[in-house]
Amino acid sequence: MIDGIDSNLTATDARRGASRREVLLAGGAGALGFALAAAPAAGAAVRGATRGESEEVVNVAATVEVLTTIVTTTALQKLSLPPAAVATVGAAAREELLHYEVLTERFGGHPATTQIWVPDAVFASPTALFTTLVIGEQICINLYLVATTVWASNGLGDLARAGAELVGNEAVHRALARQALGLQPNDRAFMKYNQPEEAEGPGHGMPGFTTARGAIEQFEAAGIGFGTKGASPGAFYDFGAVRRHTPNPSFVNTRAPH
Repeated sequence: MIDGIDSNLTATDARRGASRREVLLAGGAGALGFALAAAPAAGAAVRGATRGESEEVVNVAATVEVLTTIVTTTALQKLSLPPAAVATVGAAAREELLHYEVLTERFGGHPATTQIWVPDAVFASPTALFTTLVIGEQICINLYLVATTVWASNGLGDLARAGAELVGNEAVHRALARQALGLQPNDRAFMKYNQPEEAEGPGHGMPGFTTARGAIEQFEAAGIGFGTKGASPGAFYDFGAVRRHTPNPSFVNTRAPH
């Protein structure tokens, strides 16, 4: 358990091995969690990716980093979290923003939108937030595994290595969110790609995907809206306004890929 995050996340969700239904329904996370877990697997396996696909992946990744920066930054404003959780979520928020900046400024990515519809359920409670983060970070891991494959197929070594570095960071975020829910954080020998989710807890049984579009489809299935209203009650958040409030912890290091 992260220091300062205690069993207030509720005794039901905090026990390791809590059922998928119990964890996803806790603290108002149910609608979002079930939508994510039921989201479609998208696309055929990546073979002989084109340069156009490489550019598409960069753009999708930049769009997703807009979303993740908004969620983590806004969570700190809407929720009362223990000090250790504030530090952890604040660091994640800065890291997602750094990802966005590298993808756009160094690798030429262009987000599809900077206006994101986020369901109110995401910010209903700490449990709802960390449930969302466990599943959302797994989508990001899958996205960057797709990206690494596409970029490597095009001989883009710098981008492929950056994709691997991004997988590592998103995996840390997933592990910390699982730990906050009282679930085993160190549960993977390899990161999950497009196979069904084996881990107990949020997203159990959720499929993966093999195209960048798969990440967008899974987020949209959860009620997220990219430039348009999502299917779940929520609100629009403007990335330009939100990023001005993103924390910048001094302990966050290695702020760009090599």
